[in-house]
Amino acid sequence: MFLVIYDIQAERDPHGIRIRLVRALRRSGALQIQRSVWIMESMRPDLLRIVDEFRRAGGKVKLSEWLPRSLGEVASNESQLRKAFLAVIGADPLAEEWHVKISGILEKFGYMVEVRPVSESAMAEYSKIFGRRLDYSAMEKSTSRLLDEAVLDDLDALLILNSGRTSQSGMVYVAQTLSNTKVLKGMTSLPLIQIESPGKPDSAIVVWNETGRGLADRLAGELSMPVITPSVEIRRVTVNGSREVRQIQYAEVGDIIVVNGKEVGICLSDKVYLIAEGGRIVDIMGGRLFAKVKKLKLDSLGKTIIKTVPRDTKASRCNKE
Repeated sequence: MFLVIYDIQAERDPHGIRIRLVRALRRSGALQIQRSVWIMESMRPDLLRIVDEFRRAGGKVKLSEWLPRSLGEVASNESQLRKAFLAVIGADPLAEEWHVKISGILEKFGYMVEVRPVSESAMAEYSKIFGRRLDYSAMEKSTSRLLDEAVLDDLDALLILNSGRTSQSGMVYVAQTLSNTKVLKGMTSLPLIQIESPGKPDSAIVVWNETGRGLADRLAGELSMPVITPSVEIRRVTVNGSREVRQIQYAEVGDIIVVNGKEVGICLSDKVYLIAEGGRIVDIMGGRLFAKVKKLKLDSLGKTIIKTVPRDTKASRCNKE
């Protein structure tokens, strides 16, 4: 990851080069930390052209490699106040008030807690509970993007609250989501824990990095839930010539298949495979492809977020990724 810092005096910017640079950074997928401070994975040629124009206008640009660290990692005072984010995926954990119970436990541990919905359905439920207007700009962002933005804030632990159909399917979905993050997946020093399906028989606390094990063990004692370390294979993609084939895990007959937040088909068996060619889904083995889906563009099946939901589940309640 790269840290980009820039500045230009107003009198040297009569043609709005700063604004064009900001727009170019957004198009490239960069994440803003503060005013004139961004992080990004790479400098694309179109962005470099804008940077060159910015410098020719008299602006200054500093570029360095960026290695994120949490305050909790470098602080020596064990009694220091810690800040935790409780990122909620889906409406059910909020409707069942698990965010209240878990926040209370974390506060007892000495954490200051911020609850943050990171899916469309969670945002809608959060707005209903707290009487706040929906943040439509956030609803346009993927869950992976919202998690990346969360960890750029001031925090010492990130907990993901989710409730999948089964704990295993919930872990697979979160694993897909985490693999598509840019910042979070590199922050191995930040405790990262998933609280999956609380209140259900197969509930579990999932430890996504060893840094979070101590906190996970303490939560397990309070919630009477087992702690597990996931071992899930989330990218079963086979390449056959120009075609990609990927199996859908935990499919059930009648399920709706959701790809990147869009309904694409229906499962007709429990062995279902998506087939893509030229950046588009062209067929579903063991299922039926919806006709309108052929316009849906993909980078690759390996980077795609796939889930299944019961047939009577509305598309608006699907986790958007």
